[in-house]
This record gives sequence, C-alpha cells and structure tokens, in this order.
Amino acid sequence: MKIEKKDKLEKNNIESTKGVYYDKPDCDIYENDNEFMIYFDIPGVDKDKINLKVEKDVLTLTADSTKKAAEDYSCVSEEMDYSGFRRSFNLNKTVDADKISADYDNGTLKVILPKKEEQKTKEIKIKIS
Repeated sequence: MKIEKKDKLEKNNIESTKGVYYDKPDCDIYENDNEFMIYFDIPGVDKDKINLKVEKDVLTLTADSTKKAAEDYSCVSEEMDYSGFRRSFNLNKTVDADKISADYDNGTLKVILPKKEEQKTKEIKIKIS
C-alpha cells in the first residue's frame, strides 16, 4: 500500500508569538434579549486544558490538545493536528464579564455571556398626544 504524506492545511491556523500554530475553532453565536450564547467545536480537548479569559474587553478561548502516539506502529500518514485551538472576540462593553459561565460536554464548549443591564432590550411605551 502506498500512502503519500500530505502537508497540513493552513486555512484556519493562527500563529502565536511562541511559534505554535492553533486552529480557529468553528462556533455558532446566538442572542436573546438578556445574553449571548456561543457554542465552540473543540473536539479532543480535556476539560482541564480549556482556558477562557476576558482581558481588556476581549474574550479569548485557548484549548490545548495533546496527541497520543499509537504504540507499536509507525506513522505513514499524518493529517490530524493536535496543537490546540484559539479564538478571540471583542465584547464591545456589552457583556457583564463577571457573570460569564461555561459548560463543556462531548467536545462542545457552551459559553453564556450575560448582557450588561443597559444593553438589554427594553420596550418603552411612548404616549402620543
């Protein structure tokens, strides 16, 4: 069997200052009147390797993954990248950073970002005379 080793794809890679490449995880973002909700797809990451922080009004997710070597085998094709994930979002002063919560289940990270009180949608009735 002849298998050619393929080069890694660069389309979603982000280079850090340490020369390490991270993949930009796919995400879905939802919003209601009170909060934003983001689902990140970060398969293969242990819960204790996930770091979520807010610094200078920027939410940053980093998640490191490690590759487990296949014992008693030599690699003939390597396409899977295990460097980790990184993605950042500017919160634009709309989110109450002290109330952010997250839950990780089966490769999906769900982050809840409550809106600041002044950013919540309110209906105001105006009398017309």
